Amino acid sequence: MPKLLLLLLLALLMVVDPDIVAAAPAASAPAEAAVLSPPKIHRPNYKRYRGNSSKKKRKRGLFKRWAARRKAKRQQKAAPVRRGVIRVDAPDVKMPPKPQP
Repeated sequence: MPKLLLLLLLALLMVVDPDIVAAAPAASAPAEAAVLSPPKIHRPNYKRYRGNSSKKKRKRGLFKRWAARRKAKRQQKAAPVRRGVIRVDAPDVKMPPKPQP
């Protein structure tokens, strides 16, 4: 999904005409930037200790799921056919006779 969104964004940027974007007056840009910029948020460069927590894995994307399914089907086709019955040949050695009481 993120790859698809990125491709759509790049396609949109290719359509935009750079002359129109560059034609905006430069004098009003700093004043607008000061008004529109959000306040600076302090972001420390360390990560807070969260105890012995484990992260839940994210669900695979659509294309990765499709690829995994195709791979599983290929492996299933290539695997030998397994039946539920195990056949064993008769033993070659004869058992000794039972002792007489």
